[in-house]
Formats: sequence, structure tokens, C-alpha cells
Amino acid sequence: MNKKDVIKNVKVFLENELPLMDNPIRKLEQYNTPSEIIFDMLNHAYISNVIDGSTVLDLGSGTCRIALASLLFGASKAIGVEIDERFFKYCLNAEESLGLKGRLILIKAYINKGLGLIKKGSVDLIIMNPPFGVWKRNADKTFLEYAFSLYPNRIYSVLKSGNLNFHSALSYRWGYRLRLINTREFPIPASMEHHKSRIRRVKVDVVLFEK
Repeated sequence: MNKKDVIKNVKVFLENELPLMDNPIRKLEQYNTPSEIIFDMLNHAYISNVIDGSTVLDLGSGTCRIALASLLFGASKAIGVEIDERFFKYCLNAEESLGLKGRLILIKAYINKGLGLIKKGSVDLIIMNPPFGVWKRNADKTFLEYAFSLYPNRIYSVLKSGNLNFHSALSYRWGYRLRLINTREFPIPASMEHHKSRIRRVKVDVVLFEK
């Protein structure tokens, strides 16, 4: 399949086929990652020739939108780490219906510094949408530090805008440098009791950390 066909098929998949999460939990900051933001990260990895045949890790994988899309972009294996196992059935159903059976690994775990389930250097790429750290202070930092501790070649992430200096300094301490890929609006539809408006749009940075 040529590049145009890959991009066309994945765009359709992102818009129409990926599972969405129901009844999100506030303290876990569970929001559906918009398809255009997933595409920003995966397409950058694709045109950089780093995703084909790679092992991709998605931290806080939810319904595996990123993990499954990475397999369609050419990753050989995707690992999703998620504490909320309600979503596992959606991930596995989608894996089978897309003809990807056997290429998705799911791990139930809460992300923290001591999580020792994945060996350092065993994943090529981390592609994730971690919590913004709004409801649990420094949740984004926890996810990033764990990602850095695995020493993948690249880390793609979605981060709440306004903190690039902090995230850049953090990555530098781990031997990575931050590159801004895009800045977008992240729409958050009303899905929890505290939501007052029908939809809220949060400005986010789509970034790449590389060695």
C-alpha cells in the first residue's frame, strides 16, 4: 500500500471506526483523543520513517485509539497500559474486526515511577495522550517521567499548552529535547457532572521528545 492509501485509510478509521469511551472518570481525566491529534503524531512518525515495524507503547491507552491506529500505520506491535479495564473489551473487539489480532497487548496498571512491567529499551516509540494534571497535580509529569525512564527512541505526546518551558527542562534532564509539532484545540464534550457547558475547548501542544 502506498503512502497516500495508508493516510486515506487511517483517516477514515480515525473518524469512523475507533471506539469512544463511555462514562469517563474525572480523577483519571479520561477524554477521547481527537482524531486529528492522533493523526498529527502518527503521521509525523510515518513520514519520519520510524513507525514501520516498530513496537509502540501507549500509556493511559483508554479504548486504544492511538494503539490501534499505530498498527494501521505500520507498527508491528502496540502495547496499551490502562488502569480502567472497562475499555479492554472495546480494544480487543476492534483489534479483531480490523484484522490485527495478536498484535495488541493490554496491561492493566496505574502509571507510576515504580511500574516495572516493561523493560527499558524494549519499545521503540511511545505515543500517548496523558492526563493534563488538572484534577491530579503533576499527573502529566508522572506519565512523562515514566516514559523517559524506558528510553525509547521517540516520545510523542499531547500536553496542555502553556507549559513548554517546564516540559522542555524536564525532558532535558532525561537526555531528550522537545520539538513542537502542532498546537490545536482539544474539544471536551460535556460528559461529567462538573461540566457546565456543552463543549469546552482546551488549547494543547502536540510535541515530540527525541534524543
